[in-house]
Amino acid sequence: MNKKSRQKKARLAAVAVLMMTIMFSSQQVSAKEEIQVREEGLKSIIQGVAISQNTQKAVKRIGTSFEVVLVGQRMGKREIQSRLDFGNQGAEEVKRLKEKSIGFTENKLVMSDEDYNTLLKIVEAEAGGEDIKGKILVANVIFNRMKSPDFPSTVTEVVWENVAGSPQFSPTADGRIHTVTVSEETREAVNRAIDGEDYSRGALFFMEEAYADKSNVQWFKKDLKFLFKHGVHDFYTYP
Repeated sequence: MNKKSRQKKARLAAVAVLMMTIMFSSQQVSAKEEIQVREEGLKSIIQGVAISQNTQKAVKRIGTSFEVVLVGQRMGKREIQSRLDFGNQGAEEVKRLKEKSIGFTENKLVMSDEDYNTLLKIVEAEAGGEDIKGKILVANVIFNRMKSPDFPSTVTEVVWENVAGSPQFSPTADGRIHTVTVSEETREAVNRAIDGEDYSRGALFFMEEAYADKSNVQWFKKDLKFLFKHGVHDFYTYP
């Protein structure tokens, strides 16, 4: 082999060594980059978990996934699905708040428009001259009757009930329920009673003794239990 051939072969060998060195270095760089990417990804996941845990500890009132929508006098319910996982502790808090929300709302009375208008008119007719508490008390008595097995279960049926030819509320007999103009105070009183404001102590009856028939007064005092007096009305219940 002449000198020229040996030089050419040496150059080729050097080039081959250089190429192998470059390839090896590239593989090392790729491996390092891959490791770095994996480490950064793992670090992000760990940070995400830590943030979630810290959020769970910091947030004490995360609200409730339950909303109640009142439409007029009618009630509808809708569920809002949460996409966040706060762990067992957060889930228990949501459950507790949800139950509290439901309980609060279900204590309110929800009625039809007809019942609502009937309630406004009978409260105005029976207690138009009373203070706002006296108006609330009349609504309370009607609600108490609705809850009792001895009376109908809706406002309209309670107000218009007729027992053995005797109306339960005098404005339905003399027609005053049709002629009254409902005041803003009466409307406020009715709304407050619907929201749960109750001073009645369970009263199922009331009367204005000065204008009541003597036979009715005797029946009230003989067969019922007197509870209290407010304004012009005496309030009673079953003994």
